Amino acid sequence: MATPETTEVTSKIFKGEPFSFSFHYLSENVTRFINALFAKILAKMDRVFLLDMFITIIREVSMNAVKANAKRVYFQGRNLNIEDPSQYEQGIELFKKNIVGQFESIEPDLKKSSYRVVFTIRMSSDYLAISIVNNAAIHPRELDRIKMRMDKARQYEDFTDAYDEIYDDSEGAGLGIVLTTLLLKNSGIGADNYRIETDGVSTTTSLLVPEELRPKEVTSKIKEQILNEVAGIPTFPEHIMTLQRLCNDPEASIAVISEKIMLDPALTTDVLKLSNSAGFVPGKRIETISDAVKTIGLKNLNALLLTSGARSILDKRYSRFEQIWEHCNHTAFYARQLAMRYRLGKIVENTFLAGLLHDLGKIIMLSTNQKLTNWVSDVVRDHKIRTSTVMEEISIGISHSALGGLIAEKWEFPEYLCETIRHHHSPLNAADNHRDMVFVTYVANMMCGIESRKYSFSYLEQEVLERFNLTDENEFNRIHTDFKNAYKENRV
Repeated sequence: MATPETTEVTSKIFKGEPFSFSFHYLSENVTRFINALFAKILAKMDRVFLLDMFITIIREVSMNAVKANAKRVYFQGRNLNIEDPSQYEQGIELFKKNIVGQFESIEPDLKKSSYRVVFTIRMSSDYLAISIVNNAAIHPRELDRIKMRMDKARQYEDFTDAYDEIYDDSEGAGLGIVLTTLLLKNSGIGADNYRIETDGVSTTTSLLVPEELRPKEVTSKIKEQILNEVAGIPTFPEHIMTLQRLCNDPEASIAVISEKIMLDPALTTDVLKLSNSAGFVPGKRIETISDAVKTIGLKNLNALLLTSGARSILDKRYSRFEQIWEHCNHTAFYARQLAMRYRLGKIVENTFLAGLLHDLGKIIMLSTNQKLTNWVSDVVRDHKIRTSTVMEEISIGISHSALGGLIAEKWEFPEYLCETIRHHHSPLNAADNHRDMVFVTYVANMMCGIESRKYSFSYLEQEVLERFNLTDENEFNRIHTDFKNAYKENRV
């Protein structure tokens, strides 16, 4: 199929317009389009944490629809009557032997047939509705098997529990429906919002995603506790706040500022390290704090104070999450490179800080105090919601970006920083006056995600790519490679 532009489609869906497209076969091109579309829809909904689950479920449901059509094509090609029990058994054995393990072999026959899959998405104020229709009525035996799997899956808390009892060797493992049911159950969307029905002519798989993922009594209690946790996070240390005031005081001397910095060994190290980094290239080794302050400038020092203050609080109160900080450093470097490349002079000095603090909410989310962790675990268990880690976004229904925004507001971060932290996954929701900052951080974060194979180029918002003339994937990859090489050199 010729796939439309996903940003434009997303915009129409959010205006309430239903969107449909059809395909014969779940090709790589179709899969890429569906994944990119849901990446943008979920980002706009601030539900990007559901993306991996959605990709798994939508692929499974779409593949089931294509496979159902493929069976009809296969049976017809061998003059077998799918409605005849004995011929059905014979045909399924042949289908399993010749097609299931090498499914791509039936693609040409599917494309020549009249069988298609129609994929429709529509949005209302209460839910996102997805329907996948294939123009073949489901066989009664298949429908019975599906209902059995769905009913059984509702009884299980873990996928492995279902394996022995539900494994079906008739046409593959038959566990995809179980996996889908469990994922929906665990995510808060709910297994009851997943249905497979037939009208005798076609088969429809429908999925409703409610605006509220959890019962309100659960989400309100959990969010209240998390917000109390945020409220309990101390404000910045007094010496950091004093230094911030000095940076904004035109009468303050470099000598006075330097003396205050040297009272904090960790901050002293950070200032010297920054002044000698590749971003400033002083030409000689900077060894004194006064020279370091002159080299980086007061704006960059102020930015460093914000970072240092945040880290000092988080490192004392929470476990150290070096992997997250490493990702933040990586994103910050790319953000600054991007701002410099596109000569965004007004924001270039602040982009590094925005990148450095964009995942602030993850630290809180992944490392809250043990008492709160146990409390949330009890609430979740009482409502029969099983999650692998209780404080993950999927179990509490609040994104790390939204949580980070709350912390940024508490610490009275500048507006541009609050906006970037809040919208680094949903850049089109950002306020107009901070869009460049949010867009730069978003692209930098996506580049890091592409490197870890979490995202792909097709997931990026078209409007953001247009802002930086990066709509051509080859050009995007070229610049990304430049940034990767620069980052490696900077770390040596």
